Amino acid sequence: MKKKMLMTFAVIVSVAFLGDSINAATVNGFANGGFETPGVGTPAESWPSAAAGYTLSSDSHTGSFAAQLASPELNAAVILQNSIEQGGLPPLTPGDHPILTFQSKGFAGTTGNALFALRYLDQSGAILASSGNQFFQNLINPNTWTEISFDLGVVPAGADAAFIEFSQGIGPIDPGNGLLAGLVLIDNVNLSVVSAVPEPTSVAMLGLCGFGMIVRRRRR
Repeated sequence: MKKKMLMTFAVIVSVAFLGDSINAATVNGFANGGFETPGVGTPAESWPSAAAGYTLSSDSHTGSFAAQLASPELNAAVILQNSIEQGGLPPLTPGDHPILTFQSKGFAGTTGNALFALRYLDQSGAILASSGNQFFQNLINPNTWTEISFDLGVVPAGADAAFIEFSQGIGPIDPGNGLLAGLVLIDNVNLSVVSAVPEPTSVAMLGLCGFGMIVRRRRR
């Protein structure tokens, strides 16, 4: 009887964890979202620069590094990633509904701004969905990290890659006249969709019930 009860418990637990793995989170991109892997010819792997002022900072939200955007005067510091071309990730899944999240901290500058733009592209690079320029300089501060999220909606049919761009642009810089330079940090960039998963409490209760039966049987 003990052996039979142990086998029953093993089957219960296996089924519970199998269901959990089938419904695990599906991640669409982006690669190296924590900027931890250094790049060749670019500060972080998978994140090339489209303008000056992009480096890495040890002032990170998690891990060792964050992307640092500090544009020269009358310019913009820009980083970008195509999830397939630079990220090396699998194609998007049409019908998925991923949410973009990232952490940011800093000050865009007296005459500066900070923005991101998220797009879903087909295989030719044509834009099928776009967030447009989303300015977030008023959402961040130099002292604490802020999580920013954006919902571009369901991945449209024909979409192949996700593309994202972060930019910190600025006009005149003249500290003597109160026109301060900017510095914006980006970390933990993630675009993911989570499928429905079994309630953790229900899985736990299932396991505890089985375990309880075994214990009671052994006490008799």
